[in-house]
Amino acid sequence: MSEVWRPGIGIFGAVVLASKLVFATASAAAPAPCQVQLTVELTPDVPEPTDVGFLGSLLSNQVNYRLSLRHERSDSLLVLDLTGPGPGYRCRNAIETIRRDGRVLSVRVNKTPS
Repeated sequence: MSEVWRPGIGIFGAVVLASKLVFATASAAAPAPCQVQLTVELTPDVPEPTDVGFLGSLLSNQVNYRLSLRHERSDSLLVLDLTGPGPGYRCRNAIETIRRDGRVLSVRVNKTPS
């Protein structure tokens, strides 16, 4: 009679092991979101540096990321929050996109990318 139970226990054990692997993979696949504060210095010729459309244009093709104004230090110096999905390398890519924009003189990361 114990011969009948062994295959059932083996199948049950395999199902439990498979579910643990799926759960561990799902947990590991959810990277921490990007939440970074930046100080961005712009060229003086930008007409409306606090305009939402302008801020969005600084991200170019980084569609899953968003820049929001924290405060304006001067006409050309803004403190911005960058938010979007992780992992960290994608967040750094979004920051590099901002740095490459011709209207940006400098970008300082106030909080490191997650």
